[in-house]
Amino acid sequence: MKNRYTLIAILIGIAPMLFADTNALIEAKLFKDWIIKGESSFCNLAIKNTGTFPIILAENPVDFEVGQLVTRPLPRNISEDKEQEEQYQLMLLEQGDFIKLFPDETHVYEGRKFLFTSLPFSEEIRFTVSVYLGKGAWLDSEPLAVKGVVPDAMEDFATVTNNKQVRQGVFGVASKKLTLVTYKDERWLYSSISDSPYNYPVCPLSLKGKIRIEPYDDMALFKIWDGEKSMIYDFYKSVIVEGADEHNVLGKWTRERKQKAEADNAEVRRKKQEEQ
Repeated sequence: MKNRYTLIAILIGIAPMLFADTNALIEAKLFKDWIIKGESSFCNLAIKNTGTFPIILAENPVDFEVGQLVTRPLPRNISEDKEQEEQYQLMLLEQGDFIKLFPDETHVYEGRKFLFTSLPFSEEIRFTVSVYLGKGAWLDSEPLAVKGVVPDAMEDFATVTNNKQVRQGVFGVASKKLTLVTYKDERWLYSSISDSPYNYPVCPLSLKGKIRIEPYDDMALFKIWDGEKSMIYDFYKSVIVEGADEHNVLGKWTRERKQKAEADNAEVRRKKQEEQ
């Protein structure tokens, strides 16, 4: 399996002049550099504070995604500041925990991949990865781009059903359709909810390996086989929670990037203590 479907971008974000000393280096790991029509893709990121003041970030990745993280299409939507401020205020009302990202330190979010939002489909889809700081202040990346493509093949693979759904007070049967999508020399597993126009990439697969699936427990986990290699698929989260690094792309990157961030942060703090 080739690794060229991955893309790392080092992005410099600068807030408006009012926050001239609030700067950040955003390192974004894209799930892949192409999407199909109706696809909602993902990324993960590390944020390094390159300014002189702390940056306030939601600690919980779910709160961060709702209130602060936005993939903003280019050209800009003039109403997005007002809309994001509303989401930001809702996040504050939840009274979740926040972190202060101090100058020269890096934060890597774990346990969640972040969804691309509001990206209209075209041959070239241009956007920024942006962090909202409230009151109209953004940390914007330089422009990124992914290709909008027509896949070479789409094959219905399986429909998985969880017949013991207990989520937010809802009881009943839930199902998802799994599809194999081939584009050039890549093959990916996608999931979608019945009658939904949206597709979500789950993981890359080998081109020629036999793909099969079987229940793993009686609730939400399934075992997927790619040839002789197996992985565990979470029905609700639609992600691989256990498996080889070649299948768990963002998990591998996040684990390694967090280890580096922790080492770098420890060195930054050591130097600051020496200077005091």
